[in-house]
Amino acid sequence: MSYVKQKRAIGRRESDLFIRKQNERYSQLCEIGKTITAEIDIEVLFPLIMEQTNKIMNTQRSTVFLHDEENNELWSLVATGMNGSEIRIPDKSGIAGWVFQNKQSIVINDAYGDPRFNVDIDCRSGFKTENILCVPLINSQGDCIGVLQTLNPEDNEFTDTDNIFLSAISDYVAISLENARLYNDVLKYTQDLQEQILINESLVKVKDNLTKFVPASVANLAESNPEELSNDKVATPVSVLFVDFEKFSSITENHDQRIVNHMVENHFSNYLKCIHNYGGELNETSGDGIMVIFKSETIEGSALNSVKAALDIIKENKRINKEYKYPWGKIKLHLGISSGEAYVGITKMKSKIGERWTYTASGFVTILASRIGSLSKNNRLYIGEDTYDLVHDKIDAEFTGTYQFKNVTEKVPVYEATRRISTVCA
Repeated sequence: MSYVKQKRAIGRRESDLFIRKQNERYSQLCEIGKTITAEIDIEVLFPLIMEQTNKIMNTQRSTVFLHDEENNELWSLVATGMNGSEIRIPDKSGIAGWVFQNKQSIVINDAYGDPRFNVDIDCRSGFKTENILCVPLINSQGDCIGVLQTLNPEDNEFTDTDNIFLSAISDYVAISLENARLYNDVLKYTQDLQEQILINESLVKVKDNLTKFVPASVANLAESNPEELSNDKVATPVSVLFVDFEKFSSITENHDQRIVNHMVENHFSNYLKCIHNYGGELNETSGDGIMVIFKSETIEGSALNSVKAALDIIKENKRINKEYKYPWGKIKLHLGISSGEAYVGITKMKSKIGERWTYTASGFVTILASRIGSLSKNNRLYIGEDTYDLVHDKIDAEFTGTYQFKNVTEKVPVYEATRRISTVCA
């Protein structure tokens, strides 16, 4: 074979080898693309990227530097060969800083001969950098979010072809970074949302349970403006309704307490809807009785609502008595209403063991409602003269007489309210 032919054959073999290597690198590049775009866990993703980058670039070490806008720094998410140690440098320092600021790739085959090279990292790591290939990481908005850097190829020097390949890898890295960031944002948002849902659910449960013990107006005030809870009692026109069971002491003494409790909860739970229908607030409960406050825009409205609610309670009592057969027979009620001005608000009781608050209406109107209620028997609704004067044109009521109540100086006229006048109150 002539020298010329031998030289051509060697050239073809070298060319074929180069093409095979390039094809192999393109194949590896496709694999990197598939791998990193399918992974969104950063802890898994970046060691994988660096491993594949070193493999395709045939280099000793690779690093991703991400930009920290708050601190104007570049920091390494992972650096192969450094056991995951974090590196932080100013975003204008070294080769990485220059690439980040200029958004241009750079090839340096004599690192220590370049004045931009920062030897501090080598001094800390013990690694000697000889060759550097560094490319910017550009996201879909065109912003530079960091740099991808690879060092010391086994073939001694980086070429322009190496620059093309690493730039292609950087596109995949930028995509994967963006996907991972979006995923983490969604994950954090989901976690925050779940935490907020749990908090809201807890608050709702607290609120729901709280409203079982306190009037709705207090619960609403505590929710919207808790500072107002410390206000003194305010003189307010109200109607007060007292309801309790007849012969409750005897029932409690002679029957199983579980059945007694069932009866009390059954009756009072069903009476609540009658109370709420007319804006009443359950204020106090005892073993066999409840106190309800009615406040409206006018005292006439409060009085009418209290009577309507009490008449509905009487109907509900009859319905329950038909449906449930308790061993003591039917339950009968005492019902009494008084209207007038009461001091409505929070009563604070302090002692060495702490502070207790109750929300109530105090004054003569409350005492009188209780006294009138105790006079009532057999589900008869008794109302005081003040209430009668406010509702007599809307409610049928009969005068029952005047009564001397304990600790009340003058006798009190009492009326029995029997039904609404349908043409007016329907």
